[in-house]
Amino acid sequence: MQLLGLDIRRIIIAFIITLLILYGGKAASYSLQVKRPLHQFFTQQTEVIDYTVCQGADGLCVSVTLDNCQDIQSQYAQLRAGILEATGRIPAVLNVTDKRDRTLEETFRSMRIHIEEGLVKGSFYAMSQAIDEKAKEAELDRWNVGVDSEYVYVQLHKGESYLYEIIPRGTHREQHSPIALSNLQSTSQKKAF
Repeated sequence: MQLLGLDIRRIIIAFIITLLILYGGKAASYSLQVKRPLHQFFTQQTEVIDYTVCQGADGLCVSVTLDNCQDIQSQYAQLRAGILEATGRIPAVLNVTDKRDRTLEETFRSMRIHIEEGLVKGSFYAMSQAIDEKAKEAELDRWNVGVDSEYVYVQLHKGESYLYEIIPRGTHREQHSPIALSNLQSTSQKKAF
């Protein structure tokens, strides 16, 4: 089939082949620059049980299922730094999944008002004191609250269950919803690529 002396069939075939090459190159580049380095990083992290990675509209979206860790604040900072080092990109979203139960969720809900008040007033010492009281009332095994320039970190532990919440503060509060997600089902296990 010809139009104006051009073979349309060859043009269409060349166009399709070009698209396939471009798409394959992009997929290979993503695998080499993101998937493999992240896989290597996460498999070295003893507290990471599972992870998923996807490319969102705002950038890299990473969800991590964590085991029972000692300090969520330092673990979260270590994850962000490791992702940046492995990929050269700061994740747009870093979701942390825990192993919470109803008791921990109710305890956290009772603490939430003190956390919100601490965020609004900047009274983090009073917030920490109130969280300590609520944790003692709930007879938790251990708990911790931490604050840095970007987030408030809350971790609660009772028995085999644990809850992690990473709550944005300041300018991050308007830009992002809370970072921590509970019981996220992941689709990507720690498999070799």
